[in-house]
Amino acid sequence: MLAVFAALFLVLLAPGCGRSSLELETPPDASVPPNTCGPSNCPSGCCDASGACRVGSDTRACGASGQRCSDCIANGFQQCDVASGKVCARISTNCGPGDCPGGCCSFTGGVGKCLAGTDSSACGRSGAACTDCAQDGRSCDPVQRTCGAGQCDKSNCNGCCVGDKCLTGDESQACGANGQACESCTIMGQDCTANPGGGGRCEGTAACGPQNCGGCCDGTKCVIGTDATACGKQGQACTNCATTGKQCVPQGQPNERTCQTPVTCSATNCAGCCVGNNCVIATTPAACGKAGQVCTSCAPNETCNGGVCTPQPNCGPANCAGCCVGSGICAVGSQNTACGLAGAQCLNCAGLGQVCQGGGCQMPACGPGNCAGCCSGNTCVLGTQNNACGQNGAQCDDCTPGNEVCQARQCRPKCSAANCAGCCTPGNACALGFTNGACGSGGATCANCSMAGSTCATLGIPRVCANQQTTCPAPYPSCPAATTTPVTPSLQGVCDDVADLDAIRAACGGGPDTASCVAAFQVLAATNAACSTCLTPFNEPFQQLRGIYRCTAPFVSAACNHNTGCAVECQDTSCTQCPAASEDQCRNQVNNNGGQCNTYVQKTNCVAPEVGPGDLCSPITYGGNFGAWLRAVGDHFCGNGP
Repeated sequence: MLAVFAALFLVLLAPGCGRSSLELETPPDASVPPNTCGPSNCPSGCCDASGACRVGSDTRACGASGQRCSDCIANGFQQCDVASGKVCARISTNCGPGDCPGGCCSFTGGVGKCLAGTDSSACGRSGAACTDCAQDGRSCDPVQRTCGAGQCDKSNCNGCCVGDKCLTGDESQACGANGQACESCTIMGQDCTANPGGGGRCEGTAACGPQNCGGCCDGTKCVIGTDATACGKQGQACTNCATTGKQCVPQGQPNERTCQTPVTCSATNCAGCCVGNNCVIATTPAACGKAGQVCTSCAPNETCNGGVCTPQPNCGPANCAGCCVGSGICAVGSQNTACGLAGAQCLNCAGLGQVCQGGGCQMPACGPGNCAGCCSGNTCVLGTQNNACGQNGAQCDDCTPGNEVCQARQCRPKCSAANCAGCCTPGNACALGFTNGACGSGGATCANCSMAGSTCATLGIPRVCANQQTTCPAPYPSCPAATTTPVTPSLQGVCDDVADLDAIRAACGGGPDTASCVAAFQVLAATNAACSTCLTPFNEPFQQLRGIYRCTAPFVSAACNHNTGCAVECQDTSCTQCPAASEDQCRNQVNNNGGQCNTYVQKTNCVAPEVGPGDLCSPITYGGNFGAWLRAVGDHFCGNGP
């Protein structure tokens, strides 16, 4: 029944006597000079080519807001749709990019319509849904068919608005206040009374007549005038065609909006198909036929092509910019349940717990709403890793460059000799180091002596379990005269810049004792033993100076290399017997003031000229980043330079 009703709405009667409805629909103020018509004196109608203000509801003069009138018939439309804001329209059962490429789509009352897309109340293009720019106080750019940037509303207009234009609002043709849309009191037979605070309001008894109605008057109400029980135009009283056995001719047809005797629909007067005695020219799949045949309804997978039901081509790249559901349906391709581009088969992103973005299924943007941990790019991770630490959907922090660890999903300083006089627990806490369950000192890793069947030797330096005590540090009597720091040849070419040196730089930024640096040297030893052998002597903590001494050896005197060699030998002799976990602590202890190696360390100030800012061997040159220092030194000695 709905299909028949839609078909009847599109009927074209055989030509009859009379003339088309091309009469001017002029508001009461006919004194408007030619070519001065515009939003200020024709806010509810449109301006024709002669500059006259028209009511704007006629198919040959359709429009509002004082814009140029449109000839709907000449532009391929069927009616002037008053309900959509006096815009040209045509029925479009499958309104979209294919059926309405030059305009926009409206689905008022469940009926699809293709609108011109250039009006402020229905703006758009390429078959997209129409946008009502006017409700936001904006106009429609007729070229781009998008809402303009300018805006008129109560925040910037005490009068009334026509699109993005603010008028005083106290004129009969353009009356209103507080940034509301302007009304024409004149076409309602009323006057505009000015408000004390600006703008105005229409007052008086409204009337219906030629001055304000392009259709017909049903009492004081103006209707379109195309209904069989209310037929007419130009503000005349409506006629009930049904009582005379006649029908009301639709807009845009000869004798439009007049009662005419029905003409039998046949091949002699209908190029399209017939629904009863009504001729349907603009055939659709719901009413398809030609040469006066009875209209038929095409199958779901068919379209009406030249009055003949023909199978639709299979959906694919040639005819679908979106994605295909099966072989016959082209979807837009931007929905979560139908996602895709270029005629590919649609994907159901929702079933995967994803969203459609750019024609593909992607995880929803990671953020506080869906991630209790932290976001690594667009991926939600636990937020408990040292290189991916955080919570509440924030972007993850990498704790490793600052030699920190992730605790309670926050980067915190790593327990070490720098901040712990006792020992460091597996949970990164600093313990006093005097108990059997947590024994140690100088920031070493706590030992559980009870698990080893021993006790904590609390009087020892460094503190270790009683069963691990050794002479630490061991005595160092003196330095032999032949002791020296070896000079490493430069530009040996055994390390590759990218595969070896760049990898070491990335892994060792936090220092040689970090897990990533230790692992990187294990890989290097397995993949390039020559590079590993050349680079290892420099892989020493800055504070122990051994690597720096090895770097400066080619650039200082033999006497200076003897001094640095003695400082290194003193460290090695003193700390060789220490437990592995306490060796670094021992080296720092013997080097510092009061340590047995400090005398030798003091003599190594001879390397100072080679460790200033900008020098190859100076940590200052690399901002204290061990990985960057090791990469540059390694390139000089073990690579190809500089």
